Amino acid sequence: MQRQRWKILGIGLVAMGLGWSMAQAPVKVSFWHSMGGVNGEAVDRMVKAYNASQSACVVEPTYVGSYDDGLTKLQAALRGKNPPHIQQIYDLGLQAMAESGQIIPASDLARQDKYDLSGILFPLARYYNLDGKYYGIPFNASTAELYYNVDALKAAGFIRPPKTFEEFVDYARKLTKKDANGNVIQYGATIRVYGWFIEQLIYNQGGYVVNNENGRTKRATAVTYNGPEGMRAVKWIVDMTREGLMPNVGRDGAAQRQAFTSGKAAMFVESTAALGAVQREVGGRFQFKTAPLPRPEGTKGGTAIGGAALYVFKGHPDNEVKCAWDFIKYAISPKVQFEWHKATGYYPVSRAAIELPETKAYWKENPNAKTPVDIILSSPPTKSSQGAVAGVMPQIRQHIEEAMELAIAGKASVEEALNQAAQKSNEAIARYNATVR
Repeated sequence: MQRQRWKILGIGLVAMGLGWSMAQAPVKVSFWHSMGGVNGEAVDRMVKAYNASQSACVVEPTYVGSYDDGLTKLQAALRGKNPPHIQQIYDLGLQAMAESGQIIPASDLARQDKYDLSGILFPLARYYNLDGKYYGIPFNASTAELYYNVDALKAAGFIRPPKTFEEFVDYARKLTKKDANGNVIQYGATIRVYGWFIEQLIYNQGGYVVNNENGRTKRATAVTYNGPEGMRAVKWIVDMTREGLMPNVGRDGAAQRQAFTSGKAAMFVESTAALGAVQREVGGRFQFKTAPLPRPEGTKGGTAIGGAALYVFKGHPDNEVKCAWDFIKYAISPKVQFEWHKATGYYPVSRAAIELPETKAYWKENPNAKTPVDIILSSPPTKSSQGAVAGVMPQIRQHIEEAMELAIAGKASVEEALNQAAQKSNEAIARYNATVR
């Protein structure tokens, strides 16, 4: 039934048209993506619907592993002068892609096609517009949020989710349960080692990940994640893990999610993109809700976008580039984005999509799906919440994760670990900047 709905939807959208003349033989377009599991199934349905909606273009999707794995494969493909037509690349890749010389800026494709990009949601436009230009088009939009087991919180005497770091620790202590032998049967929470969470918790306090106001006023030359905001965020997670209020799941997102969906942990922090998987795994065994991330008491800030954009690569014939662009237009069209939102938990990328009657009706029945939109649209429009840009953001995130692991293992204090990581990040920034100046 779901597959049929996507097919019908695709046929209905063919009216958008290709806007150019093509040969009768279908033009094949390669699409590399990093969506696995529930989200990967949604990608496959979307592509099949697009292919069924017209006869000029055939999109061939390929799962290339994680975002980082995808970048590694892209580098090899570029060296071999055989890049995909389209690749889904996470937000961290923005500056490197823009300065690579390997992509066709999306703004150029839109201008040639007289396609209006002004309907993209403001927070996404703020992030992905670099120097007044879109290099990629936001496709899967997310934010970090708190998932919590309503039943477990009620049993512990809590009627709302925690709003501050301090409240969260108090909740986690009261929610952690042990059996007669001292074995934990329910953890208060679970938060994996993930640099994106730290970035978001820094923004939530109004801080920056890199200098020059997150690289937004001029090119970033050093990191600032080892400042007070980053120290507080990392210490919060490290201390709860070492106290035994949270299991140490390392970087394993599936283990973190399953700890929550199995009832082993009462709260967890994760992307909105996990909503589909959480719903499937919980299966109605308990009630859960989503909420904004907590922040240290007395601090103010906002939330930056997460997710990824679609980039079109140079080196392909014009008719193939036109098919690639046509598929991107399809993927971000309102009703396709609505179906994508329902299937995954990523929120729609355009104002038109969130204003659809279908979207509003869906949110009424599924308020958890609306949480990320409320979070991102209510976030103050500061340079902090705009999100960090630097050519080596993937390495910066890895350095933060290495620091967290050192501190959790007790091999360094949080301050020592973050300062060591910052030194490596600053060296990486300097090397990158030297190549583009």
